[in-house]
Amino acid sequence: MTIAELTAAAKLKVRKTLSDDLDADITRLVETAISDLSRIGIADSWLSAPSDPLIVETVLSFVKANYGTPDNYDVLAGVYNTYLIKLKGDSKYFEDADDSTDNTETDTDESEGGNV
Repeated sequence: MTIAELTAAAKLKVRKTLSDDLDADITRLVETAISDLSRIGIADSWLSAPSDPLIVETVLSFVKANYGTPDNYDVLAGVYNTYLIKLKGDSKYFEDADDSTDNTETDTDESEGGNV
């Protein structure tokens, strides 16, 4: 996913379907979230083209919490902080994505398991 695609997803997350001057706010929030992830040590290779669902949802939750003035800001900020804790708890995010995604599983033979 490109940053532009992530920004488009963020617009949908806040239920913003029309393009206008407020798009710059969403772009800024996406960039701020990515910067915050970098600040805690997430490797740049995970952030330059984010496709990992946990990273994508973390960015989207940051945008949702900080766009406008939501009545439930505390809850939304808590969701973002929970995602941060999950990312901090997985060391793969602190290494280059290419190095940590080489764990491709091999196809198993479907005839195993007692099929006659």
